[in-house]
Amino acid sequence: MHQHIYRWIEAFTKKGYNTSLITDSNCWVAPEIRFTSVYALPTTSKENFAPLILPNILATLGLLRKIKPDIVHLHAQHYLSPAIILGNISYILTSWGVEVLNLPQANFFFKSWAKITAKKAKMITVDAKLLKDIWVKNGIPANKIKVIPFGVDTSLFNPHNDGATVRKKLQIEDNEMAVISTRPFHNHHYDVECLIRAIPLVLKDHSEVKFIIKGRGPLEGYLKDLVKKLNVSEHTRFVGLVPYNEVGHYLSAADIYVSTCFMDTTSVSLLEAMACGVAPIVTDTVGNREWIQDNVNGLLFPKGDHKTLAKKIIQLIENKQLRKSFGRKCTQIVKEKADWKKNVAEMEAIYQSNLK
Repeated sequence: MHQHIYRWIEAFTKKGYNTSLITDSNCWVAPEIRFTSVYALPTTSKENFAPLILPNILATLGLLRKIKPDIVHLHAQHYLSPAIILGNISYILTSWGVEVLNLPQANFFFKSWAKITAKKAKMITVDAKLLKDIWVKNGIPANKIKVIPFGVDTSLFNPHNDGATVRKKLQIEDNEMAVISTRPFHNHHYDVECLIRAIPLVLKDHSEVKFIIKGRGPLEGYLKDLVKKLNVSEHTRFVGLVPYNEVGHYLSAADIYVSTCFMDTTSVSLLEAMACGVAPIVTDTVGNREWIQDNVNGLLFPKGDHKTLAKKIIQLIENKQLRKSFGRKCTQIVKEKADWKKNVAEMEAIYQSNLK
């Protein structure tokens, strides 16, 4: 199950809601859940979608009849909506990620199904304005859509986190700069390779910089081999997966945050770095521009352009005042727009209004 959904379930369970989860079993990246019932369906893919779609819909319908929920919160998986509709259950649709970004290019079958799901939903929430715009262009009324990001727990992510212990553990000296990436290695569109190819260009001007690469995935071997090939192993720290409550300390151990992702809606990884006051350099995408104004609270660079990325990193390395200014502005933006407690309260208000 995705970490974002885990956080929603945990938050509402703590509020006293009786929660259950029906999920694609291949989505399990969050910790084991002990506070809710979990029902795992067989995972669908392009190869097995046709034979699995009907059994999964029927299984979901059976589970919904067993659980008898007052409301269903559907996260993006439009293909499960027939079960909810047939069960005559009120539901909220939350749209986020590639599934919605690709909707304009989707085939007629998928696009039609997604639009029916959106039209039948009592309310739609999205994590970025660009997704709201996609739905509006597909005929969904704007007043039915509310932007609620997967915000940040500022008790875990803030400028006061202790990063010194992490720096010591990773053998990064006090006088050395640190750059961090926290995106996964399981899909090429995260493009962590772009950052790695920028490393030797940065080191030509600043040999004291260290790069913290957090993540796991199928591309891990390839990325580690690339680091060796570029002869930058001494300056690179692969730290694997980090417990969620420790990620803030890793961010605070860094001076600069980099995200190389080709496509993003609202990146929670970016919000976490912003909350910690780490100066961001991110790809110039519509989603990132909702949070980062170039040269105001961060820097943008063209997707896949490792040479420009290197120049941007060097720019921030050489300008401490600019780094600090970006960090302060980012922290304030998160407090105003992406505080997790406020986001949960907004969603709870939607739940309550649809339970009446």
